[in-house]
Amino acid sequence: MFHPLLPNTNDLKDADLELKIAELSKKYTIAAKSGNGGLCSQILLALGEYKAEQQRRFSSRNKVAVQNQDKDLDNLININ
Repeated sequence: MFHPLLPNTNDLKDADLELKIAELSKKYTIAAKSGNGGLCSQILLALGEYKAEQQRRFSSRNKVAVQNQDKDLDNLININ
């Protein structure tokens, strides 16, 4: 889901993305303890957006790693 008030998550570095997730998680805990349900739902929307971007990056890196793993095995076997 797209949140209109968030910056473009593609532009964030990995460390900044993790920092945002940790920061929003802390803010969510504070909002939940104070009983502010409206704020909790808005934080969850933003948090979901950041986590989705993090998952997308992880999936794309994993896909590249699997593709490169298959190529690396070709160099290990030398049949002459």
